[in-house]
Amino acid sequence: MIFSKKQYLLYILSLVSIISFSYFFVDKSIAKYFLSNVSTYEALGDFISIFGESHWYLASAIIGFTFFRFVKKNELFAQRFLFLLYINLFSGLISLVLKNLFGRIRPWGLRDGGDAYGFLLFQNFDRGLIEKMKYHFTTLTDAPTTYSSFPSGHTTTLFAVFTYLSILFPKYFYLWLGIATVLACSRLLANDHFVSDIFAGIIVGTLSTLFIYSKMKEKIEKEY
Repeated sequence: MIFSKKQYLLYILSLVSIISFSYFFVDKSIAKYFLSNVSTYEALGDFISIFGESHWYLASAIIGFTFFRFVKKNELFAQRFLFLLYINLFSGLISLVLKNLFGRIRPWGLRDGGDAYGFLLFQNFDRGLIEKMKYHFTTLTDAPTTYSSFPSGHTTTLFAVFTYLSILFPKYFYLWLGIATVLACSRLLANDHFVSDIFAGIIVGTLSTLFIYSKMKEKIEKEY
């Protein structure tokens, strides 16, 4: 454990507060700004977002683990690449579960003066429980990409990797943080996420990595 339970709780509560504030007071205005300037920002955002796709890190982890386990045998490096693989799989799974649970519509719902905004999870309370669950499932099935805004999967990946690099190379903490922040913000430029989605991805990415780290600490720090 890198931090105390109190520090973890404070971290979570702080980001949850930021997410809540952003949802009610920030998300719409920023999303509408980028939606109204698509020609200026979207292509750039889409390009930068490429570096937040998890397959790059999954592939690197698999190749690195295979190389150091079977070719140039180095168990310490093999475990570190295995650590990278685990954090991407674990954080990605949690992100996917949360996306389907919350069912938040992307900023696309605000295009052309639209007002579609919010979470499926917190809507349709006038329906019965079974009917609400059926509507939730059907909507996600019909438009899985549209209703998968929260949390940002790219940001989850980026901050999982940021935490990974910060653990192994703490000397360059601010460099990793700067890179992760810039890349995560590209999701706003691409009109694929709200600000609160970004902060939610930060929580999932960092805590997932710290959890896996607590289970693998000895293996990735031990000199074989």
